Amino acid sequence: MIQIAITDDHTIVIEGIKTMLKSNKEIEVVQSFENLKDTFEQLDPSVEILLLDINLPDGNGIQACKELLEKYSHLKIIALTNFEDSIFIKQILKNGALGYLLKNTSKTELTEALKQVQLGNRYLPKKISDILLNDSIGLENSNYFIPKLTTREKEILALIIQEFTTEEMAKKLYVSTKTVESHRSNLIQKLGVKNTAGLVRVAFEKGLI
Repeated sequence: MIQIAITDDHTIVIEGIKTMLKSNKEIEVVQSFENLKDTFEQLDPSVEILLLDINLPDGNGIQACKELLEKYSHLKIIALTNFEDSIFIKQILKNGALGYLLKNTSKTELTEALKQVQLGNRYLPKKISDILLNDSIGLENSNYFIPKLTTREKEILALIIQEFTTEEMAKKLYVSTKTVESHRSNLIQKLGVKNTAGLVRVAFEKGLI
């Protein structure tokens, strides 16, 4: 019996996967989470495979993949997402994921992916393999990863782009400088960048402003 868990902030996705796997006697969904915090704190050691969404309310699944594998060395991770961008496929595979599935995956494909990954094999559907192939020979793939930002994060990002200082942002938004720094830190994590300059670049690239 393959013990799996799901981390996705859409209940309909979690329930859909549970329904797909309900009749399969070889696979059991033992846990589900709607955010990364609960996943890190509550993941049961019995879980062999985690289906992990890339875009979550409290962080970036690509970075979380690496951190989860550091904390749970026995765990195997399959990315489960709507995003088909080669950058993100390559990043999460580089961070240790063994599979990459789109959320419209079929029952047959999902089952095969779980079986292959349990054996330690990598599983990429043909569409994902084709995207990586196109990327390697210079053909563009569409679809963009757009992180979920809170209203306050969007306000902070807009002010960062306007070159407001932390103190000026705090004064304008009637919050503490510590709160501003906390939002800035969350933005850096969600957008997968290292500093404020990276935030500005990605905000323009992804049309977040």
